Amino acid sequence: SSGINAEWPLRPGIEGVRSVLVRTLEQTVEQIRRLRSAKYFLQKDVADKNAAISIDNSCHTLNNKDTDINLYEGVTQDLVSAVMPADWSNYSDANIKKAECEKQASVTLRSVIAGVIEQTRNDLLTQCRNVDLALKKRVEECSNAKERLTGHLDKVEKEIESMEGNISQLKAAIDEKLAPLKVAHTRLAQRSQRPNIELTRDPAQYQLVNEVKLIESAIAALESQLEASEASLKGLIRNQIDLKEDIRIKTKSLHIDKVLCQDLRATIDYSHY
Repeated sequence: SSGINAEWPLRPGIEGVRSVLVRTLEQTVEQIRRLRSAKYFLQKDVADKNAAISIDNSCHTLNNKDTDINLYEGVTQDLVSAVMPADWSNYSDANIKKAECEKQASVTLRSVIAGVIEQTRNDLLTQCRNVDLALKKRVEECSNAKERLTGHLDKVEKEIESMEGNISQLKAAIDEKLAPLKVAHTRLAQRSQRPNIELTRDPAQYQLVNEVKLIESAIAALESQLEASEASLKGLIRNQIDLKEDIRIKTKSLHIDKVLCQDLRATIDYSHY
């Protein structure tokens, strides 16, 4: 397995920076929500006061000669939802105090955000240098591995060529022994047709039987060797396929790390962020 992983200096650094930025963004979104809440209550308080001022101004201008004055039943009873003047004053003071508090919190948060952005930029610059070094080492390691695989593939292909030659020779040797075996079988078959007392187990008969056994034994040995050679060839071919696939992957990895990643990273300038 690879001793150098070009991603190890990249992931922790980027993930760490991203985590900090995400948390800061969440705090910012929450602070904006709180500011909007404070703004909403201030605007609502102002709107209510404007409405109250308009009503009081209208009441102030009423006189006995106005045509829209009238008698209303129950107007002198206490209003259930009415508040005391102190509560009225405290409510506005609380809204103002909350708005000022959120405003100050926003000022503090903006200062924190500026510090976070500066720190994350410095962290990214450090990680950028670490990644560049790791990528360079990874490219060297991958190039060396590809070179070793290519050399081994060359040896395997030569061995395949040699094994294919051996298999061809074994098949030829087996074919060469088929004709003598057929001759011996034919002789035995013909001699089995000898009439009557002539059908004897003479020395010729024994020699022919022995000849068949010897040829068949030789063919069996050759076929066994052929089977072993073909199995070995299959193993070599599988090895060849695996090596070619590994070389293809190494070539693609080199293209990604060297051509795509290194060339692309050369255009990165974190000082602008």
